[in-house]
Amino acid sequence: MINALVKTLQIDLDYSVNSFIYILSKLPVLRDLITNDIYKSKTIKRIVGFLGILFSIARAAFLKFMYFFVILFICYKLFPNQIIQAFFHMYFLLTILGLFINNKLLNTSKKKYFSIIIFNMDATAFLRANLFWNLLTNMIMNMICIYLFVDYLLLSPTIIYSIILVLFTLGARLVGEMLNIMFFRKYHYIWYTNNSLYFPIVVGLVGACFLPYLNLMIPFKVLLGFMVLFLLLGIPAFIYILKIEDYKLIYKRLTQMTNVMDSKNEKDYLKQAMVDVKEKDKKIDSSILEKKEGYDLFNAIFFERHKEILLRSARKYSVIIVIVYGILAYMMTHYANYNQSIGEFLHVKLATFVIIMFFINRGSIITQAMFFNCDHAMLRYNFYRDPNVIVELFKKRLLTVTKVNLLPAFVIGIGNTILLLISNHSYSMISIMTSFLFIICLSVFFSVHYLVIYYLLQPFNKEMEVKRASYSFVTLCTYIISYWISGIILSSEVLSILGIVFSLFYIGLSLLLVYKVSPRTFKLY
Repeated sequence: MINALVKTLQIDLDYSVNSFIYILSKLPVLRDLITNDIYKSKTIKRIVGFLGILFSIARAAFLKFMYFFVILFICYKLFPNQIIQAFFHMYFLLTILGLFINNKLLNTSKKKYFSIIIFNMDATAFLRANLFWNLLTNMIMNMICIYLFVDYLLLSPTIIYSIILVLFTLGARLVGEMLNIMFFRKYHYIWYTNNSLYFPIVVGLVGACFLPYLNLMIPFKVLLGFMVLFLLLGIPAFIYILKIEDYKLIYKRLTQMTNVMDSKNEKDYLKQAMVDVKEKDKKIDSSILEKKEGYDLFNAIFFERHKEILLRSARKYSVIIVIVYGILAYMMTHYANYNQSIGEFLHVKLATFVIIMFFINRGSIITQAMFFNCDHAMLRYNFYRDPNVIVELFKKRLLTVTKVNLLPAFVIGIGNTILLLISNHSYSMISIMTSFLFIICLSVFFSVHYLVIYYLLQPFNKEMEVKRASYSFVTLCTYIISYWISGIILSSEVLSILGIVFSLFYIGLSLLLVYKVSPRTFKLY
């Protein structure tokens, strides 16, 4: 097992070093300085490899540190009077969430592909070596972080609880790996790639983390009992994993699904799964297409075939939003302090919804579906890049995208209206209506924005990977500006007027830019 671990780490290191050198050789400044001879230099490879190891350790330690820091920070900010209980409550639920979504043994990667498929390494030895390495590194980092955050900051007299936390985390991880492998053996797919329960479980567990805000927490003795239970269940799970003899067959099935050598990692498979058209959706009711022609017909066919894809996440967000507003309405009607603070927030800090609408807007997924299932093939034809064709189809698509995004927007707008009406403050109907209009304007703006940057910065290459840094840069700038605007304090009336004016201006500018620029940018790379 030790030999297998050393070999896999060496393969991973060599691949990382060569990839880093290759990336450097493509930079304009270093293109002429770095030649193929550099791959033969052991000294340079050792230096780059040492730096790579330091970076990997620092990155893993930073992410683990931030995980604990964020939990503790939330507890300090939201639950200052019950930090210890809230910390254990939140850490327990997030660890259970990791049991479902943080499984390493069935993740695909080039390191695994090279080791098992290319170099024909013993798959069982590889599995055991990676299991041992993952458990060891996670245990060390968890011990350090738990000592820093739990023993030092919260529970210095009771180190026994920290030991239980470490062992509980390892036990939960082992149970999760075992259940994931058992599920794959029976159904031949990883459960979170195509399971309707995935989203409710994630949302439910994350939402339950904030129950202390309502003075609801899992009793400490119950938490301790479950932690000990998972610690004990980790033992048979560990034995089950060690006895796996068909890991190579399992991994071959995984690589057939993810096509790992043509993608960065399994996330590309998940992205593709998000835009796959199911067989039942390919059948379209002919009455829907009656009296449609030209690009209106073309867009109608696309939307009907992809209706489930386009509406899926919008519906899920709408359901979550309804639940959230239901909780807020309950708090406002039963607690006077919440009634006042929530009402003032919706009236004075309405700009906060800019960043909220940024995250719930589905423009990114919709444009991805457009490219994967339509534009990827159509852009090979010259007529499809004609300015008039582009603008005509852009307008049809804009209407479609806007309709999809208006679903959660209407739910938020109606929710804000209800909360303002039940507030103790006597807000005018103009204020309430402008608050609703502002949310609608935000939805329209982000619908236009995502479609515009898709046409002007078409980010996908022929292999359907995001390769243009400009697209990522614009998206990042959009996030930064949205976050900045969210801190602005203005009344709903002023915000709505500004939002309507800016949205109308942006739509007109977008049509002009799409007509003038997209014939040169909307193409395959």
